[in-house]
Amino acid sequence: MKNLLVRTITGAVFVAAIITAAIWSPLSFAALFFLVTAISIWEYQHLLWPGSRVPGLWLPMLSGLIIYTLIAYYSLGWFGLEYLWLILPVIIIHSSMLVFSVKEIALRKIAGDLAGIMFIVLPFALLNLYLNPSGIPEYHTAWLVLGMFVILWTHDTFAYLTGSLFGKHPLYREISPNKTWEGSIGGFGFSLIAAYILSIFSPELETWHWFAIALVIAIFGTIGDLAESLLKRRANVKDSGALLPGHGGVLDRFDSVLFVSPVVLVIILIFAS
Repeated sequence: MKNLLVRTITGAVFVAAIITAAIWSPLSFAALFFLVTAISIWEYQHLLWPGSRVPGLWLPMLSGLIIYTLIAYYSLGWFGLEYLWLILPVIIIHSSMLVFSVKEIALRKIAGDLAGIMFIVLPFALLNLYLNPSGIPEYHTAWLVLGMFVILWTHDTFAYLTGSLFGKHPLYREISPNKTWEGSIGGFGFSLIAAYILSIFSPELETWHWFAIALVIAIFGTIGDLAESLLKRRANVKDSGALLPGHGGVLDRFDSVLFVSPVVLVIILIFAS
């Protein structure tokens, strides 16, 4: 019960921070997730290289934040679409520097760093596109990104509660034995309720649109959670970090977002077409 209380308080603080940033301005939202991205890269690198000093930590941090900034600047309207081509030379320079700096483990390091860009940097950077008027014409309201987070948090919270109370059948025992089918079903049920409530206050999308988003979140949010659990199991650690009481690391709090963010964006673009 105490852990649940601490977890709830920590989650509430993050909810308040994201809601405030999204409503305040796209720039404040971009700045918040710049920080989230930086911490997540740090945690990810320590999961890849457990029990030892991470080789060349500054390089994936620098490259990842440059790529995040390029996408965020485009989302803010400060860059044209053509500037996103700069992502390619960033990746090429990054990989070339690793060949000369870490030598024997260069291929492993390149593979891990590029996976981190795909797994962490791009999903967080794409969140900024939800607020981009040129990216999603007539749909670029804070309700989109907030709605996604509300459904996601509802699913995660009630999956945890339902699983704790009624869970008997493991969802994927080899990766995360504490996650159950009962929890997943309960989380999805409550996420549909959240989606319906959102549809009442957000006329940009119809009710069935929000239900479709809830389904995508339930599926891909769970996959993102399992993917991070696989990384932690490989590193033989319980949490990705210790920054957030009751949650562990920042990746532990946002792991579901990593797979949900790109897929929901595609769904919204399809709805908007």
